[in-house]
Order: sequence, then C-alpha cells, then structure tokens
Amino acid sequence: MTDGRRVKLDLTGATGFIARGVMEACADAGVACRALSRSGRPDWVPPAVAWRTVPSYADADALAGALSRGGCLLHLADNPARDAERSADAAARLCAGLIEAARRAGTARIIVASSVHARDAQAGPASYGAVKRLVEQRFLAARGHGIDVVILRLSPVYGPGGAGGFAALSRLVARGVPLPFGRAAAPRAYLSRRNLVALVLAMAGAGDAAWAEASGRIFEPSDGEPIGTRDLVRAMAAQIGVAPRLLPVPPRLLRLLAGATRTGSLLSGALDELRVAPPLELERRFGWRPVERMPESLAFLAAEVRRA
Repeated sequence: MTDGRRVKLDLTGATGFIARGVMEACADAGVACRALSRSGRPDWVPPAVAWRTVPSYADADALAGALSRGGCLLHLADNPARDAERSADAAARLCAGLIEAARRAGTARIIVASSVHARDAQAGPASYGAVKRLVEQRFLAARGHGIDVVILRLSPVYGPGGAGGFAALSRLVARGVPLPFGRAAAPRAYLSRRNLVALVLAMAGAGDAAWAEASGRIFEPSDGEPIGTRDLVRAMAAQIGVAPRLLPVPPRLLRLLAGATRTGSLLSGALDELRVAPPLELERRFGWRPVERMPESLAFLAAEVRRA
C-alpha cells in the first residue's frame, strides 16, 4: 500500500512467464492489476486481473485508454527470439507509443524490465543487448512531468513454466544426458521469478520518497548468491532426484568446439562468469531482499519433471 491508497499495477507482455507470476501474486495480495496484451485473455489469468487487449504497443491512443490513471506500469513486453535480429526502429516506435500513452493516462511510475545483456551491447545495432539498451535510454529520457522511471537489468529468470537456457538445462539433467560442464565453475547470477515478483510488488507499493530517490537508476536484482553451472547441475539433479552426469571437459576446449559449430552464444550462458551488483541498494530503497535462494528455489523442478 502507498499512503493508504490501493496499489495499482499495469503490465505489458501479459502472456509471458514473468507476467504470470506477477498477476498471480497481485491477486493474492489484493493489488489492482491490469494486464495489457496483443493477445486474448488466457484461461489461467486470475479473475481479479483486468485484461485489456491492444492492437499494438506502439498505438498510443489504444494504450492510453487501457492504462490505469496514476498507477505503476511494469514493462515486460519483449521479443522472445533473442538470437534473431530485432529492429531497433521497431523498438523505438514501441517505446514512443508506450511513453506517450503513459503521459496521457497519468501513469506515475514505470518499471522497465531490461537485461544484463544491455551492459555489453557490442554485437551490432540489432543485437538483443543493444536493443535493450536503446529501450532503457528511451524510457530514462522520458522521466519528468510526473513520471518516475526505474530500470531493472535482470539476470536469467527461472521458475515454474520458465523457458530459455535454464529450463533447457534442467530438462537435460532430468533425462540423464551427460553434460560437458564438470569444470564450468565460473559464478553466474540468477533470479528466481518469486524473488522478482516480490521486488515488483515492493516497488509498486513503495512511497513517493523511495521512488524520487530511485528514479533514473539502473538496478541488477538477483538471488544474491551466484553459482557455477557445474554446481547448478548438481543442485538441479538433487531436486529432481537423479544422479548428475558431468564430464570434466575443459572450458577452453568447449569454446573451441563452440566456435566451430556456431554454438558459442549458447555455451557462454554456461561457461562465462556473470556477476551483478549486490541487492543492498534495492533493500535500502524499497525494503526488498531475496525471499528464496538455491537450492530451495529449485524445488519446483521435481513437479515439472513429473508433469513432462
């Protein structure tokens, strides 16, 4: 709650994995949640969540009529095909439409879900990291006139129903596939969906003073304890109830093989170190700290394997 008023949270990308967790938590916490999507309402959306179908996130007129007045907007909409080129011009149009709609609707706060990949956007103007950085810049430039903006550069997010490299790795572990990560010890940051959802709700319900201090800042939330892929495989296997099958292949050799087979970007997600800023600043400003850590945060894997 903020100053005795009911918290209002709008979100884009409403059919996504993160949005589902946010909507379920809002329904449980009594937060007024309004979902914006280019798709129709799925059956799993909680009844308490209001659903608004919009033709495009670049359509300021349609968006302005769909947003809650004076609420907090969580921008999650993304292109899931991260290895495919994405037009920077299209991203800029989306930002312009959403920002203009937020101004018209009187949106007070915007949380932009970005990525740690935005830190190193050197793979070309249409790379995933470069587009994420462009989105950050456009929203940060929109601050003022009653709108505060905070950027969250997310580590890989995992949880029930997730996708991407984390989910793919867990499926391989469950199948007992031998994995060449016995020496992949470089620490990598991760963020459970439950931790991220707790952060979003804390931010949405924070007071004006906290937002005034945080506005314009970029934060890097994580579970707080990085883990190497070798140890992650072991932790996954323990939760699933299988024996980990790890081959002690030197990372240098894996990189050479990746270069020859065009799988370097996939392997970097298992081999490269990924460190982020500690969550102390988020705790100080919004009172948030991770509510779960590995291995407990991996408990959902056993149920997912049974359903597969």
